[in-house]
Amino acid sequence: MHPILFTIHPFTMFGRSFGPFELYTYGLMLALAFAVGLPLLAKDTGRFLAPRVGLTPEQGFNLTFDLFTWVIPFSLVGGRLFFVVENHTEFTGSWLEWFYIWEGGLVYYGGLVGAVLAALVWLHKNKWPIPLFLDLAAPYILLGQAFGRVGCYSQGCCGGIVDPVHGVIFPGLGDNLPHLPTQLWELYGDLALFLALFLVRKKLMKHSGVMISLYAVTYGLLRYIIEFWRRDGSKHYLHWFLSPSQAMSFFLVLGGFAVLTWLHFREHRMKNESKTKSDSTTGGTSSASSELQ
Repeated sequence: MHPILFTIHPFTMFGRSFGPFELYTYGLMLALAFAVGLPLLAKDTGRFLAPRVGLTPEQGFNLTFDLFTWVIPFSLVGGRLFFVVENHTEFTGSWLEWFYIWEGGLVYYGGLVGAVLAALVWLHKNKWPIPLFLDLAAPYILLGQAFGRVGCYSQGCCGGIVDPVHGVIFPGLGDNLPHLPTQLWELYGDLALFLALFLVRKKLMKHSGVMISLYAVTYGLLRYIIEFWRRDGSKHYLHWFLSPSQAMSFFLVLGGFAVLTWLHFREHRMKNESKTKSDSTTGGTSSASSELQ
């Protein structure tokens, strides 16, 4: 693990001292997550969404970047806020450390909440179809999470319980104990889910809301299960759950299933109404033909 990729040692320029400057792997992975996923999402937005709102593909592509000038900072603020609240006892000495995001310490669900809230406001203001955009974003959210877990593994954060047999010693933790590499478990799971959603997206895109609901169900289950090995089982943060993230995962799965069920019954109802209308039209035509005879 290499939490710090390289360090620029202190130096003097124009009579002033600068440094040291350090490049953290965690921060680099966050940057790569947006650098890789955002252009791909923007391309899909220009291709699939832009024509529906009267824009050219180029306009849709460019406006997606405009949207993310809001999404990125709000996701970082949300992720850091959740982390500080969940680990508030670690920040009693210096409140300035609340802002040291380059050293790690972001809660994914906090980032997701911040990003979604910012996106919903922007999408509503610009009259973009919210379900369709969320469907387009679903696979790339997973891709971004995969990059993030590489950063977590390098930093040593978000690791699992102590396991002398299958554990890994993370120097950044400072306890010299072998912890389960749950960061890698989620990394592999995120990549598998990304590929699955990416491969079926064209088939499911015609059903608005299905892709983002599948994301909620599949990722929620993945994270819910991994949380059993990420936390000390004797430390219950909430009454029924081992951690706030496990609680969030539970409700994410529940919400995803609820939306999928509603979409299924809505489509079934619309088919029945269409069939009834078709039968009524056919019956009226047959009756008119009989009278003419």
